[in-house]
Amino acid sequence: MMRIGILGAGWLGLPLARTLLASGQSVEVTVSSLQKASELQAQGITAYPLLISSTMTEPWPLSCETLVIAIPPSKTDDYPAAIAQACQLAREAGVRRVLFVSATSVWGAGQQEGEQPQPRHARGERMLAAEQAVLAAGFAQVIIVRPSGLYGPGRHPGRFLAGKTLDGGAQAVNLVHLDDIVAACVLLLEKGKHGDCYNVSAPIHPRREQFYPFAARQQGLTAPIFVEPAGAFLPIDGQLICQQLGFVYRWPDPAHWFADQALSGD
Repeated sequence: MMRIGILGAGWLGLPLARTLLASGQSVEVTVSSLQKASELQAQGITAYPLLISSTMTEPWPLSCETLVIAIPPSKTDDYPAAIAQACQLAREAGVRRVLFVSATSVWGAGQQEGEQPQPRHARGERMLAAEQAVLAAGFAQVIIVRPSGLYGPGRHPGRFLAGKTLDGGAQAVNLVHLDDIVAACVLLLEKGKHGDCYNVSAPIHPRREQFYPFAARQQGLTAPIFVEPAGAFLPIDGQLICQQLGFVYRWPDPAHWFADQALSGD
């Protein structure tokens, strides 16, 4: 049985915690408020309030050897510095192994796994700097997982671009369902080794001008309008984790999830 801490029991971290608990692992989590911690405690999940920041000095609450960092950049101030500070406190508290949930935004246009990331945007630069902070923190083992755009319960892709007018209609849709990133995290906690770094991105990549109008209409929303320039079709490959660790996507095509939602009436 592993003793696992999850920094950030939010949209991703909480389902991951529940999956790990159901498999018999020992799991503790952090959340952003005492109220949220109390609610999770009432559900049988050991939870502590902890606000992650670049200047945090609170005592480290988690008693674990393995730490999953699932804090999105929007939840803190200077993201790389906040992650570095959290890593310092975690290492001092005895954490030896870290799984960091990053993002495919670290890649430049057309880049593939195994290359040195060259982000195109500030958000990718910020995420890459956070990855480097985790790697520099001195843990015995660091594993990085880079999901594409996340969707699933509470995050329907039909809402992402509804009602907008924008270019890039020929660009590839790069998404991954919550079920798949949770499953990938579980697999990496079981089989990952130091230095592992994997994309997690569904293998079916429709064009944005095909996918997002359909997704918006499914939600009863105004479809986006795509104008020139159409952009280039640059899918993000997420097959290395399949080839090396035997991972299988439950939702290889986002449209399959749409059909499932329609059948279930959700």
